[in-house]
Amino acid sequence: MAGSNITNFDILKDCLDLELIRDLSRLNDEAFRLNLACYLCDLMGGLTPLPTKKHKVVLASELLKNGASEKRVIELTKISQSTLKRLKNAR
Repeated sequence: MAGSNITNFDILKDCLDLELIRDLSRLNDEAFRLNLACYLCDLMGGLTPLPTKKHKVVLASELLKNGASEKRVIELTKISQSTLKRLKNAR
């Protein structure tokens, strides 16, 4: 893209999933805050010194606390079975 004026802002703006944000807005405040933080980390992963997987582990931990099934936790967070096992043993 030599000579292109595309900025990181333009790239980020084009990646926003408005349907997901609308769905998140229907959650309670704490769930919205946690899910939005994870979504933002996914969007900006690799741009600055943001942890690439820590937010997924935090979300998985919260989901487990709230009684979500193992299958659903993995589906939502995309963490590995071994990470899930470590989280469950830490509880």
